[in-house]
Amino acid sequence: MKFKEFVNWCNERTCDGCWGMLEAIACINLINEIMKIQFWKREKIWKENYEQQVLEEIINPIEKNLEEMENS
Repeated sequence: MKFKEFVNWCNERTCDGCWGMLEAIACINLINEIMKIQFWKREKIWKENYEQQVLEEIINPIEKNLEEMENS
């Protein structure tokens, strides 16, 4: 997942309300930190330092819950 895709994913969760307050705060803080970096370095910093942890701890569990809700 690219950084821009992560930002779009967060915006979608904001609209549908399918995440908790802690996840929202973590995502907002992460986006703010990465946006402080020069734009040509953002994707590399995202991939090297944040992507895997964010996928494992935030995105995948929420996507799993969304899928379960759709199938119910």
